[in-house]
Amino acid sequence: MKIAITGHSKGIGKALYDNLSIEHDVEGFSRTNGFNIATDTDMIIRAVKKSDVFVNNAFHGMAQMIILNKLWELWKYDETKTIVNIVSLSKYPGLSSNETGYSALKAALYHQAFLLMFSDRERRCRMINVNPGYVKTAMTSHVKDNVNMLTPEECAGPIAYAINQPQHVEIGELSLWRPF
Repeated sequence: MKIAITGHSKGIGKALYDNLSIEHDVEGFSRTNGFNIATDTDMIIRAVKKSDVFVNNAFHGMAQMIILNKLWELWKYDETKTIVNIVSLSKYPGLSSNETGYSALKAALYHQAFLLMFSDRERRCRMINVNPGYVKTAMTSHVKDNVNMLTPEECAGPIAYAINQPQHVEIGELSLWRPF
């Protein structure tokens, strides 16, 4: 299986890249190898459209949603394709203290993904929406209580499991967190 991941050089993206690379052909797209999802969306789409799975992981404003919409138009009727959106539990009111708009943008991505999934009965592309809670990454280094955080590797295992299911099995939503 050929898999493409944005934001593959750190956090959940790196852990997933490392996990999936054991059995699959995985290609990463991040600033570390010359791809900026904020400005290079068309170049990324051209590069990933021949992949079997696209992991929409890197966050930058509306870029995740723009990439989702463009790739969906190319893949929605292809039963061999899978899109994985890394959303967040912060999309739920009260589960985030983030004031930068991150929660609202993740909520919008989640909502858009489900609109696409259920607006066309003829669609064949699988879509997996992953909602991690707090994960020990550079983005959460400011959080004081990091005992209840998952590691990126703990997130990668269940995501890889969902990706590796037979194509006729769709795990539409996967939420991951450590109980408090």
